[in-house]
Amino acid sequence: MLLDIFRSAKRYWHIEILGGLDKPFRWKRLYQKCQRINRYRYLFWFRLAYAMHQQDSKFWRRRGKLLNERISRQFNVEIMLGAAIGEGLWIAHPNGIVITSHAIIGKNFKIWQNCTLGIKGQSDTAVLRIGEGVRIHAHACIISDDLELGDNVIIGAGAFVNKSIPANHLYITRSVGEMREYDPDSMGRLQS
Repeated sequence: MLLDIFRSAKRYWHIEILGGLDKPFRWKRLYQKCQRINRYRYLFWFRLAYAMHQQDSKFWRRRGKLLNERISRQFNVEIMLGAAIGEGLWIAHPNGIVITSHAIIGKNFKIWQNCTLGIKGQSDTAVLRIGEGVRIHAHACIISDDLELGDNVIIGAGAFVNKSIPANHLYITRSVGEMREYDPDSMGRLQS
């Protein structure tokens, strides 16, 4: 059982931390990258918890959940273990990322800081399907009970997504900034 967990986690580490299966796997190199780079440290522990949670044993599933809760507090990243995330997960900055357990995510998924992938309600049938090669840039919010992002979709920074997007598309949310003259009567006084 423990061997299966490490075998599964090792494959993820090889692809996501060491750069691919075509490169040699060296424990020392894995350790060095995890010590130097915060996102690799998070991916190391997340994939270990993920591999534990995929086991049939309640003991290992519980240990995986506890480990995931600990690293969620430490790194401020909350990726639920019920989410199915393919190989090649890449996190730019492990900070403020939330992914629901209802997500099914393909290979080579890239996500930047402060992104949310969630569902609107408490439905057990809600599913967020995300294809392969999808990139979600900083501060994007994807909320829906039934949504699909096709392969190679790019979500722009600060975008709000609540509908499906076909493959090979870029999605942005346009916002217009507004500047007004300061009026102390309507806005209160400035701090001095």
